[in-house]
Amino acid sequence: MSFWGMAHRGNPSVYPENTLASFESAAALQISHLELDVHLSKDGVPVVMHDPTIDRVCDGKGRIKDFTLEELKRFRIKGSEPIPTLEEALLLAKGRMVVDVELKQTGDYYTGMEQAVWDVIRKTDMVDQVVISAFDHYALVNMRKLSKDIRLAPVIYGCTPSIFAFLEEWKMDHLSIKHDFLTDWYYRECMERGLQVIAWTVDAEKDMRRMLEFPSILVLTNYPERWIAVSHERK
Repeated sequence: MSFWGMAHRGNPSVYPENTLASFESAAALQISHLELDVHLSKDGVPVVMHDPTIDRVCDGKGRIKDFTLEELKRFRIKGSEPIPTLEEALLLAKGRMVVDVELKQTGDYYTGMEQAVWDVIRKTDMVDQVVISAFDHYALVNMRKLSKDIRLAPVIYGCTPSIFAFLEEWKMDHLSIKHDFLTDWYYRECMERGLQVIAWTVDAEKDMRRMLEFPSILVLTNYPERWIAVSHERK
């Protein structure tokens, strides 16, 4: 049985975030979706990490874009886990979880991010098992120009109706919303438009229980085990 939900950076309450160990833990829970973050190495390889630098989680300092993949692989996350490539993460999830790949620091910060990510998705034959998300909506437009089939999810804070025309124009069928701002009306409007809503980031039990009011919502959480337990309360 697969539990409908999205594991934020894997299972970071148990294993270091955005590592293969964290992703494997989420997969073992049989949760339906995995979320991860992607940057580009100096030599143009998509690697998985949330921040643009390795300072917060690794035994080193510096910007990801200033290291080659070989150099990045020498660092350890929380002293134990290597930095994964996007390819490694997708192969781990293949046939097990849909993967929400969030593009980080796009625009002028990384040249060729969208093409590099698209190349990995094609190489791993994961087009039907990936959703691309980003706060940078121009990056999503670039992804659509690369593929008419890839699923795209703009990330927004408030529930603005102005996003709907953009979604329709670029044929995007996912929308990622900060959970605090989600309303009954907006959820119903999304359902009528055939959109898959992702609510981020839902960690407190009281907030998880509120999400039960929205039957088809994808709850993005740092505590997938907690969400699975709460979701059993759904009538």
